[in-house]
Amino acid sequence: MKKLIIVSAALLLLISACSTARQKLSPQGNVDYKTANVYYAQKDVEKAEVYYSKVLKDNPDHAIALRRMGDINLHKGETFLEKSVEYNKLANEYYTKALAITEAFPELTDEEKLAIRDMKKRKESTWVRIYKTGEAELTAGNTAKAMEIFELAHSLDMKRSEPMIQLKNIYLKDLKDDTKAEQILLSLLKDDPDKLVYLQELGAFYYNKENYTEAVKYFEKARLQTPMDLDNLMNISACYYELKDYEKAMAATRMAIELDPSNIDLVDNARSIAANMKDKETELSYLKQLIDRRNNADDFTAIVALLLEKEDYPQMISYAEKWYNWDNTSEFAVRYLILAAQKTKNKSLESKYAAILKAMQ
Repeated sequence: MKKLIIVSAALLLLISACSTARQKLSPQGNVDYKTANVYYAQKDVEKAEVYYSKVLKDNPDHAIALRRMGDINLHKGETFLEKSVEYNKLANEYYTKALAITEAFPELTDEEKLAIRDMKKRKESTWVRIYKTGEAELTAGNTAKAMEIFELAHSLDMKRSEPMIQLKNIYLKDLKDDTKAEQILLSLLKDDPDKLVYLQELGAFYYNKENYTEAVKYFEKARLQTPMDLDNLMNISACYYELKDYEKAMAATRMAIELDPSNIDLVDNARSIAANMKDKETELSYLKQLIDRRNNADDFTAIVALLLEKEDYPQMISYAEKWYNWDNTSEFAVRYLILAAQKTKNKSLESKYAAILKAMQ
């Protein structure tokens, strides 16, 4: 017998005494109960199960017998892996009944409170084992079996989001049934309209379907609960960007940058949004930040072209030279330098880069 159901004789007697006082048994029930306890203490699982079952046949609400049956089935689920789901389901059901009965006792003793905490932990472990078995079946390619297990896990604890999210993913990715996946998410949200994970999942679902109007509704609802969630802010910005609502996209991106100033992708997003807004000063500001943090031909091309458009030739020379110093094979950098030199009538600079350009050709 493994340590899962080992209980010291003293503790067993103490709990048994509490049970006797709480829940009266018939004379035969008492005999069966005491016999079960002896076998349980001796770690004889099979015989203990037989006698606890007899107790429950005539006394189906006997809390300790229910708990012990939960312990025994939890142990079986660990020992007989091929029937792990079946035994863990039984253990979960026994713990659920035992908890409901024990928690209803008036003026709980310290031992009963300890027993409740222990049962809750064990009940949670049964759920986790069932769920992980579903994951293993899915990984092994047994999709139908995995779906069955995830549905069971959901029925055992409807507050947990993981099983139905897994089912949604199976319908979406494996079975290519978008309608069913959407129905699952909408059903979950209907039952729990404020659950953050369901709001985010629906937002992601509609975003991937390019329904940005619907997607942003759910991301915005999620934002009410977690206004500083960086990923959610990026999702909101992406939706508004696709909807060409650049003001809102920029507002969300700026908030994200405040949360993570070192995130260069956010700065790049802000630059792109500013470009679409035709806000050249803001675009220029973000381009300068990008160039300070990385070397990138696209950044250099964009900033030099923008400075040319603004007729800011001194800065154009400065950034074109940075470009050339980073990549001395770039003809574009050299040509921009020659053009800026011509605009500023800087003959020596023009001659220098004209000679460099000639050597490149």
